[in-house]
Amino acid sequence: MTKITPVLLVRSLDVIRGGVTKASIKRANVLAKEYEKVIIVTIVFQQNHKQIIKELYDKKILSKNIQVVNFFEDIKPNKGKPKNSKTKYNYLVKERGFVEFPVENMKEEPSYRYYENGLYTKYKRFNQDGTLKFVDYMDADRYRLRREEFDERGILVRIRQMDKLTNKSRLDRYFDNKGFCFLSVHINSKTGKEGRAAIFKEEPIELESLYEYQERWLNSLLNGIAYPVVTCELRGLHKMLQEVKHDNIKKIEVIHTNHIKEPFDDVKNIKNSYRQLFENTKELDKVVFLTKEQKDDVESVYGKNDKFVVIPHASGVDERTSSKNKLNYNSKLAVTLARYHEDKRLDESIKAFKFVVEKVPEAKYYIYGYGNLKGDLKSLIKKLELENNVYLKKYTTEPKEAYRKATCSILTSRQEGFAMVITESMSVGTPVISYDTKYGPEDIIEDGVDGFIVPQGDTKKLAEKIIEVMKDRDLRDNLSENALHVNDTFSEVKYKERWLDVIKD
Repeated sequence: MTKITPVLLVRSLDVIRGGVTKASIKRANVLAKEYEKVIIVTIVFQQNHKQIIKELYDKKILSKNIQVVNFFEDIKPNKGKPKNSKTKYNYLVKERGFVEFPVENMKEEPSYRYYENGLYTKYKRFNQDGTLKFVDYMDADRYRLRREEFDERGILVRIRQMDKLTNKSRLDRYFDNKGFCFLSVHINSKTGKEGRAAIFKEEPIELESLYEYQERWLNSLLNGIAYPVVTCELRGLHKMLQEVKHDNIKKIEVIHTNHIKEPFDDVKNIKNSYRQLFENTKELDKVVFLTKEQKDDVESVYGKNDKFVVIPHASGVDERTSSKNKLNYNSKLAVTLARYHEDKRLDESIKAFKFVVEKVPEAKYYIYGYGNLKGDLKSLIKKLELENNVYLKKYTTEPKEAYRKATCSILTSRQEGFAMVITESMSVGTPVISYDTKYGPEDIIEDGVDGFIVPQGDTKKLAEKIIEVMKDRDLRDNLSENALHVNDTFSEVKYKERWLDVIKD
């Protein structure tokens, strides 16, 4: 019998996970129950990579028989015990010859500006546990010259030489545990694109791009596996997978995101990277879509394709009764779990909640997440005078508990690939009120039966449905009871069977 090794090609892993990462980890865990070893390959640099992976194992987010191989860690020459650091003073807040000033609003990651003889020359940021995260060095004009980044042990792992005009890196140097620079990468400081790479190992080489070296590395890695079945989990990595030469490989592309260009309403207006994919499916064994709607849209342009299959995400829970949810939820609470990103359009859900509060003054809206738009969302909440109704909560690793407490959840995304938040919410009996976003809602929610779908951008209609569910307990409980059917439609058993069929086919 052929000994298959499932391999998932992903960008990175983290404890705080977005939808693609969460879905990839979920599938890896399911496959780990069927196969002796599953490999997750990541290609992005993370200064505390080892700590992240350890935490994923320790918290049992990742099964023990899943091996994680990271490009930067794998090519590192000296992986043993690190040498003693010569810069121990960097780990201390106070430094001789400097006057430090704490940076405001940085309680979670303490940060300080350092002055030497009146000049601002240094900036330090520490992790919550007191270890050093990075140090920025400034010139007399307050421009950043370079950034030194440290791992969880306080070992220097990368130095970034900064461009004065863009304040972004123009050269990255990577260091091993002995302080040896094993990789140097030139960066286009305007676009952030990684360019010429020099590798300083046994036989030093210089290549036109880091991507080219990663391509060679992936080819070598996979050729060390007898029968790899590789799923590409992120756009941008498919070309790398297509270039792999292997007699026994199976290549599967998983479509996690919307393939249509903004404003996401013209099925013929396809993103360039996806166009290249759909026009070159001969390079692949299968293309997996998460929803029938998206598969149908693609086939309406390119025609039927036997390589196209639909495997939706599993709900991840097996609840056969909603009695617990009926008793314990807060009838005046709505929730959203999402990144603070423009694609999630949380500004629209907040604006809709202004209408909700006018009719239900005691209504609360908890938004669990993280991201760069947190400050903007806080400002909007204040502007709309919703400080006593809308709360930005920290990212939660227990999403189902957050959903169980609410009368409904809200989704206002511009685009999705599946929207796992819908099945997660419905799986515990919490109905979802969603925009008619591509893709996900149409395949999962039966409007008026187990949730509601409203037109894109119609904040008043969104608010009306939230108010309905908050005021009418019988309506809410009927929606809740029906929502639990998602656990049959999107069961883990069906999910596993579908994936095993694709892998073994």
